[in-house]
Amino acid sequence: MDGASPVQPLACAGFTCWVSRVSAHEFGDDLARNMENLEWLAEASVRHQRVVGAIYEKEDILPARFGTVFASEESLRADVARRQAALQSGFQRVTGADEWGVRVFAVARAVTVATTARSGKEYLQRKSAMMQARPARTLEPEIKDFAAALEQIATSATEGGKVGAGQPGLRWQASLLLPRARRKKLDALLARFSHDWGEQYR
Repeated sequence: MDGASPVQPLACAGFTCWVSRVSAHEFGDDLARNMENLEWLAEASVRHQRVVGAIYEKEDILPARFGTVFASEESLRADVARRQAALQSGFQRVTGADEWGVRVFAVARAVTVATTARSGKEYLQRKSAMMQARPARTLEPEIKDFAAALEQIATSATEGGKVGAGQPGLRWQASLLLPRARRKKLDALLARFSHDWGEQYR
């Protein structure tokens, strides 16, 4: 997580926790200040996502929220033991499923050409400015139909989210938990709505 320390497995109450030992100063005392430092946040959050992705390629995983810090192995083990039943339920829910991010863009609105950001800080600043400038709009009926169709095939669906929220033309986004056995249904649904929408949305 800090760009130097390895990520290692640690047995905790019947689960395997993947941990990285980090500076108590950088990730403890100064964590709140560092989370406001866009350059630090961009680098650290990308490292976190890469680790989650690498573990996911090999086994089922319940990712911890970025910035989750424990003072010791003992405090981590105690937390996992306390939440053992909830974690077990969570693993039952995600086993054999994938998380999908789905976004709908209005093609006519995607006209702004963004220049390449020179740093992670500049990238996050631009996203923040776009999010603040984006007007609130009522969701179109055809997108509501699409969202309802996705909910029918997903184990769970959560609309919204800040990731990508400032992108030009973005009309709707959601995260889906989809059983792998239903992948063909997702492909068919995406193909059907893409065909029906034509050049209106992508």
